[in-house]
Amino acid sequence: MRGDSQVDKLKVKKIVVLLPLVWVFCTVWIADERSAHAGYFSDIYNNIQEFKELPDQINELKESYSKALQDLDRAKMDTELYQKQNADLAEQNRQLTEMVEQLQEAEAARAQNASRLKTIAITAVALLAGYFILTRALRFGMRRTN
Repeated sequence: MRGDSQVDKLKVKKIVVLLPLVWVFCTVWIADERSAHAGYFSDIYNNIQEFKELPDQINELKESYSKALQDLDRAKMDTELYQKQNADLAEQNRQLTEMVEQLQEAEAARAQNASRLKTIAITAVALLAGYFILTRALRFGMRRTN
C-alpha cells in the first residue's frame, strides 16, 4: 500500500503541475486563433518603407517652411510698403487740409471785399441821391422865400 500511496502522490503532483500548463496552453491557443496575426515580417517591411519615405517628407517640410518664410517676407515688405504709402497719404492729406483752409480764408476775404464794395456803392448812390434831393429842396426853399 505504501507504494501505491507514493504513486498516487506522484500522480497528483503531475496533475497539479500539468493541469495549469494545459490550461495556459489551451487559453493561448484559443486566444491566438481568435486574434489577428500581426504579420511580423510585413510590419517590419512597412516600417522600413515608412523609414525610407522620411527623407521625402522632411524635404517637403523644408520646402513648405521655406515657402512660408518667403510668404512672410513678402507680407513684411507689403506691410512696409503700405506703411510708407500711408505716411505719404497722411502728408498729402495735411497739405490738402492746409490748401482748403487757405482757399476758405481767400473766399472769406473775397466775400468781405465784395460786401464792402457793395456797401460803398450803395453809400455813394445814397449820397448822390441825397445831394440831388437836398439841392432841389434848397432851391425850392430859396425860391419860395424870394
